[in-house]
Amino acid sequence: MGLIVAGGVLYVFLILAGLACNQFAFEEGGMRTLILSPMERRRILIGKNIAVVVLALVFSTALLVINGLVFQDLTLSAILFAALSFVIFASLISLIGNWFSLRFPKRMQFGKRLNLSGVAGLLLIPMIVLLAAPPLLSVLAGYYTHSLLIEYVTLALFAAFSVGLYLLLIGFQGRSLARREIEVLEAVREPTDE
Repeated sequence: MGLIVAGGVLYVFLILAGLACNQFAFEEGGMRTLILSPMERRRILIGKNIAVVVLALVFSTALLVINGLVFQDLTLSAILFAALSFVIFASLISLIGNWFSLRFPKRMQFGKRLNLSGVAGLLLIPMIVLLAAPPLLSVLAGYYTHSLLIEYVTLALFAAFSVGLYLLLIGFQGRSLARREIEVLEAVREPTDE
């Protein structure tokens, strides 16, 4: 049951992938403010990551509540599995999204379709496989050892590793933003801006 609920949470992150993988898409003139800001670029990325994760949390919670009301099969263990999976998905999609946002920025407008653009769209399937691997491997570990405890410990280790990886790489991505911010500004500004 936990794997099915985690699949729903993964679906929420995939819905938000267009925003997570192009975080500067709607900046336009706001990107100038970010460039002139004395704030560390790492903090800018963390703030943008938090905004996407909060949206994913709201949508995931709504999904879990609807699932619980309709199917009435939501257990505490399924919620724990979904919560640990959420931590993994949030950490990994933030890192992946930061990378795509810095390497392949594209200007977008409100009211238009928010499809993944270019390279991010092409790499969506490998991204799904990467995000789905930790919950699947945890279930397999629990299945082969016949232990629910091993399943959850494995998932918790994946969650801790994902958060550690995020904390380790966010400083590097912040420095990368500092080097590429002019390119990002050129990509997201309106053609009529001067």
